[in-house]
Amino acid sequence: WRLLLRVCAVGLNFRDVLNVLGEYPGDPGPPGADTAGMVVVDSTLSQETDRAAFGMGYAPLASVASSLANLFVNQATALTFEQACTLPVTWSTTHAAVERAELRSGCAIAVHAVMGGVGLKAVEYAGWLLAPVMGSAGQPHKHARLRTGCAVTSCSSRVAGAFAAGVVREVGSARLHAVLSSLSYDFVSVSFAVLGEGGAFQEIGKRSVWSLARHRECFPQISYCTIALDADLSHTPVWMHSVLCLLADRSSF
Repeated sequence: WRLLLRVCAVGLNFRDVLNVLGEYPGDPGPPGADTAGMVVVDSTLSQETDRAAFGMGYAPLASVASSLANLFVNQATALTFEQACTLPVTWSTTHAAVERAELRSGCAIAVHAVMGGVGLKAVEYAGWLLAPVMGSAGQPHKHARLRTGCAVTSCSSRVAGAFAAGVVREVGSARLHAVLSSLSYDFVSVSFAVLGEGGAFQEIGKRSVWSLARHRECFPQISYCTIALDADLSHTPVWMHSVLCLLADRSSF
């Protein structure tokens, strides 16, 4: 079951940056995925249609794109096409990380690159769950924005030691429940170290990703999950559709 979409807006993510730079591991396919527009043909209905929808299209940097029908959902009238196309990958990635980390009220999470697309959605999601957030950021103006606009404690995303010191300053002898990581090198080991026993490390980065063997050798008491949304939607499209339906329901409020 496929649909044909008249493209109105396309959202680009960091994955697309790595793609055009030739630094994405494996075959990333054509740039783009997050798409919003008007469905003109829907094979599930066996007829032409004309409804606003958003989701994940194939090669959407064109006037028309095709996709599996279960990778698109109806767009809420409260959203513009430009707003809707920013949601699928960032929100679905955040949902997968929070779900697999079993984040709940009162459990603190560290979110790296918190001013990025996934980072901002993670702050929103954690706020909905009443879970404290500790975010890492680089530039001073980003820290200033966090202090004024988000209920987030900020630490460095430039120096791993400074990040660790910031966590210790805030939580003392306590530990965090989860980390949503997109940074590399020393930040990986330091982020593992700030988690308590039974904590969860959710990896969405593409560089310096630890193997399962290294994780078991160094931090067996912490759960470890690498999140690759492109693989998830290929292997479990039914799950992906359910996540997009949940996103559509929440964005309609």
